[in-house]
Amino acid sequence: MPINRRDTKNGARFDVQWRLPDGSKRKKTFPTEREARRFEATVAVNSAAGDITDPRSGKTLLSFVYKSWLASRPDLSAKVRRGYTDNWRLRIEPQFGEWPISRIDHESIQAWTNAMTESGLGPRSVRWTHSVLKMTLDHAIDSGKLIGKNPANRTKFPPMKHTTHTYLTTSEVSQLAAECGVQGDIVIILAYTGLRFGELTGLNVEDVDLIARRIRVRRSITQVGGRLVEGNTKSRAGRRSVPIPDRIMPLLNARVHGRPPGQPAILSPKGSRLYIENWKRAVEWKKSIAAISRPTMRVHDLRHTYASLARMAGGDLRLLQKTMGHASITVTANTYADLYDDELDSIATALDSLDPG
Repeated sequence: MPINRRDTKNGARFDVQWRLPDGSKRKKTFPTEREARRFEATVAVNSAAGDITDPRSGKTLLSFVYKSWLASRPDLSAKVRRGYTDNWRLRIEPQFGEWPISRIDHESIQAWTNAMTESGLGPRSVRWTHSVLKMTLDHAIDSGKLIGKNPANRTKFPPMKHTTHTYLTTSEVSQLAAECGVQGDIVIILAYTGLRFGELTGLNVEDVDLIARRIRVRRSITQVGGRLVEGNTKSRAGRRSVPIPDRIMPLLNARVHGRPPGQPAILSPKGSRLYIENWKRAVEWKKSIAAISRPTMRVHDLRHTYASLARMAGGDLRLLQKTMGHASITVTANTYADLYDDELDSIATALDSLDPG
């Protein structure tokens, strides 16, 4: 890496030249040879680590990099894409959007993260918002070495809050269904199939096979920006067959009997696919859960209730993984570890059986 001395009317100048990974040349001028040697050493170290960047590229605004990153992600579902764009618009763009990426450092990111926490944003939302910034800066590195290292890598976060599940008894499921009125059958179907609401919404008539007693989960429909968007299930394992208990056969039969295969299996009172928010309003969700003394319960807790009821009925953990569409049995075990606490008693029993000698 040559250092060339040039004599100018203002004195000597020292030019450091180097090449970027694409073969193009770059040059930077210093007033002293000492500064030039120091910069040369830095470039050499970074080159050995694969961290060569173009100093001029550091002037690129983060907003430009974000647009480039988002355009490179056709794999995102509509729901995730909307979440990322909302996080950018509400929290990242106002803080860093017009910053040159070279100016964004660890300290500024940590201060921004701390401020989100102090404003009352939950730990999970703080992490999700930060992930959008981190992926954008990763893109700056991967797409053209605009920066050498990601300053978002060492951010510290507030501890995650423990999420508790609400498990209903069979009696409570029936009570809640009654409180929800004519659309209360949805409560029972969710509690006895473990479907996510988006998976239920995505069912077509042909996906409900009453003869084989199987529900074929093939898609998920979510509400994004006030409209329903069809997409894939949450994971590949989400494409699955779910057994239909006898107790909900009449409910499903009433929903699909005599209807064309391609029509939505579960219709709203107006004859269209269900919106979760519209359904909650129709059944007066907050009033209904308060009536059964479960005022903080979420609709998703009906899925957790399925896991609880399956466990009470003696369901095997691996079969529970398959029916719930978890990607691995580890996910199932971590999510519902509390449902299997009674198995710990077998350890104590085994120890009691040992001969004390």
